[in-house]
Amino acid sequence: MPENLKKSLQKIWTFPCKSPAFLLIVCLCYEGKLMMLTKTDPLPFHYLALLFIAAVLLFFDRGLTIKACVALLIANMALRDNYPFSHYPMYASFSDHTYYVFVAGKDDKPLPLEKMTKGIRTSKLKKPYNRDIDKKRKELGKRRTRHLTAEERREAGEQALAQVYRNCKPEAKASLEKLAPIKLYHVDIYMVDGRVDERPPQFIAEIDLPPK
Repeated sequence: MPENLKKSLQKIWTFPCKSPAFLLIVCLCYEGKLMMLTKTDPLPFHYLALLFIAAVLLFFDRGLTIKACVALLIANMALRDNYPFSHYPMYASFSDHTYYVFVAGKDDKPLPLEKMTKGIRTSKLKKPYNRDIDKKRKELGKRRTRHLTAEERREAGEQALAQVYRNCKPEAKASLEKLAPIKLYHVDIYMVDGRVDERPPQFIAEIDLPPK
């Protein structure tokens, strides 16, 4: 083995913070849009180089506990949001855009959804809706879900409303049926020049109850 290479390997071997360095490199790769072990993005050469360096650091680390933590981190990033696993997307970055949804009755007035459905919150309603519009975004080849039109979001809105009804208790279903058709509204929120800009509610979908 060449002497220079041997000295370099010896320095790596005695480096006291190899695993933290590994974690930092993996986080840099992830922030750079590398979705590890998924089919979402290709693996650019410079990300592969960073991962190779990280692998070398991990190989020369003798701390088994740290290795177990690193393995868990990689597993979470690979499995993504499938309970009880999470890849912690809420800590990755902050966007200048978000949105919320709400349900209204036939008179277009917002409904106290949690009270009427015995526990179904709009935050729970948003999750399947968000998943479906993201799937639609990928089908259409658009970069962000905010670029979808109301018509392109309609099917996702109908499915979300139908799911709310299916998960209601019988007495809650009866209350909702009196207010049918129920409607889903989407409200975009932007951060513009340090200020919150909440856009007017946008009608997405409506369904009669019980769903046909």
